[in-house]
Amino acid sequence: MNPKEHWESKAEQLKKERKFEEAVEILDKVKDIVKSDTSENYWYQKANNLYEIGEYEQAKDALFKDLEVNKKSYDTFFLLGKILYELKIYEESLEYLNRASEEHDSKILKNIQKIDQMKNVNKFEEAVKYSDKVKQDHPLDSRYWYQRGMILFQLKKFTDSVSCFNSSLEDPFDTTKILYQLAKSNLHAGNQSDSFEILEKICTIDPNNKEKLRLDKDFETVLNDKRFRMITGSLT
Repeated sequence: MNPKEHWESKAEQLKKERKFEEAVEILDKVKDIVKSDTSENYWYQKANNLYEIGEYEQAKDALFKDLEVNKKSYDTFFLLGKILYELKIYEESLEYLNRASEEHDSKILKNIQKIDQMKNVNKFEEAVKYSDKVKQDHPLDSRYWYQRGMILFQLKKFTDSVSCFNSSLEDPFDTTKILYQLAKSNLHAGNQSDSFEILEKICTIDPNNKEKLRLDKDFETVLNDKRFRMITGSLT
């Protein structure tokens, strides 16, 4: 099933469940997919649509096609890193996240160089335009650091993953989700006390995390720890 058919089927199901507002949102997505078929970013959009429905191999193929025919960008490398992570190709996933970071930094550097070039030829209005572009270029965002942390965790580079999740918390897209992974990384990095402190926090925010923790194999080594059992409500 292609992305268009997937979302159309989902919309029909929502209609049957009388969830009409949600169905309308899904149908808007279908319209966007149809538009993307004729867009300049066709292969990137196709890859993103396939990624969203879990068709990772097809998404990877579409994105490699995008790299063949279009200018390389941060977004392309970052999406490829996410796709390869889902395919459990972790080393290559990290490589493409590194390339995304390099592309991000290169764009900023080019604009800074343009400022100096424009000033040297007395084109001050142009220099201001490039200066504005530099201001609009934000540091690598929370989702980047979260994804990098997830990859490093799988590569058993736990101390580095702790650093990434901490960076992700500076501008979080989902604080509880990031904290959960940070607790995991701290535990595997040997920082059990820090891990438990975070776990207490996320279980207070959302008590449903208690059951999730009891079932999470990454916490198997502390299942019988008294403090962990108190956090998860399994201490009798």
